[in-house]
Amino acid sequence: LLIILICIISFGEISILKAQNSKEFKDEIFKPFIKTVRLYPRLNTSDQDLQAPIVSLTSNPGLILEFDALLEDYEPFQAKLIHCNADWTRSMLSDIEILADYNSFDLNDFKYSENTNTLYTHYIFEVPKTKVSGNFILMVYRNGDQDDILFTSRFVVFENRVSIKTNPVLSTAVSQRDFNQQIEFSLNYGVLDISNPHSDVYVVIRQNQRWDNAIYGLRPTLVRQDQSFMEYRHFNQENNFKAGNEFRFFDLRTFRFRGQNISYIDSDAIPMIAHTFIDQSRSHGVYSQLKDLNGQYFIETREPQAGCLETDYFNTKFQLSSPKGEEGDVYVIGAFNNWQRNSENKMEFDPNTLLYTCDILLKQGVYSYSYYLEGNPYFFEGSYYQTENTYDILVYYRPLGSFTERVVGYSSFSAGF
Repeated sequence: LLIILICIISFGEISILKAQNSKEFKDEIFKPFIKTVRLYPRLNTSDQDLQAPIVSLTSNPGLILEFDALLEDYEPFQAKLIHCNADWTRSMLSDIEILADYNSFDLNDFKYSENTNTLYTHYIFEVPKTKVSGNFILMVYRNGDQDDILFTSRFVVFENRVSIKTNPVLSTAVSQRDFNQQIEFSLNYGVLDISNPHSDVYVVIRQNQRWDNAIYGLRPTLVRQDQSFMEYRHFNQENNFKAGNEFRFFDLRTFRFRGQNISYIDSDAIPMIAHTFIDQSRSHGVYSQLKDLNGQYFIETREPQAGCLETDYFNTKFQLSSPKGEEGDVYVIGAFNNWQRNSENKMEFDPNTLLYTCDILLKQGVYSYSYYLEGNPYFFEGSYYQTENTYDILVYYRPLGSFTERVVGYSSFSAGF
């Protein structure tokens, strides 16, 4: 009876543990006063904040976290790292297995905004380097209470154990050739002893640093174990992305005059107000080449002698013309809102003006974005195979007997035809 009781208790504990670890982590902001969360590698280049938070385990340059708290005074915030499986659920690795330090870090590097209509406290934190590769969540919370989460941000640490040869091509599906881009590639894993490449290796392909439309878990179409070679050349669109269109953008770096694609500014309001020009649907046009930010954004002010702490916020109105209200919700998306579709970036349709509108609080800078119709994501933007996009490939490997995956290969490249 005692043995049965112990088994029941153990089974219950395991079930609870699995339930706790089944949550999929995302890039999410949970408090409305948290704005402009940036996580990027320290590359000491002018465009480092546009780069994906993906770093090498051995030559890790370090990751920098920046964000604003729209509060008038400092509050004690802390950060911790969570190691995740390939599907972004919590792994079974303990803190001591992933870090050399105690896994709780006070965010003591902060400064107050200066001469801004919107007051905020700006925080900077250098993410500690990890002992292992894999998916990680950086979780920031308040007053030492890990249940009072401010936001979570994803990043990846990889090992250079697999070489990746990429080959973006036109879609092999003739009906989709004008709209899709097909990502073919091969892997050489000579330094790894992979017993079953079909099941032990897991691949993820992302477009423009997005997780929301990533392709997960592609299996190889050809394996040559004697050559440590795997090929991914699918023919049923499993490796196809809609190419989309070049991103729309606006320049909000100054309140003294209207930047590109800004139609109206009120610099006396608190917060200041900006309107974009009324956007039109591009789904029935022709492709027009434009060098864009691929959905990313950067923070900058062009006010004379203004420093970074004088970068202010605008209540920014997006405007999209539509002859009628569409069936399905419409959102404005981009890296500035982690490509999420929620109440903050959901647009409302006015049948009198025939406009979809949405107000979002944004810090001064240059933003790229697109419009998303639920159920038909490219309804307003169109999709053209010539569109330039950035792609990255992440290769995950779970060794025999391991409880989680390592990231053993990474490649980033551009595609456009």
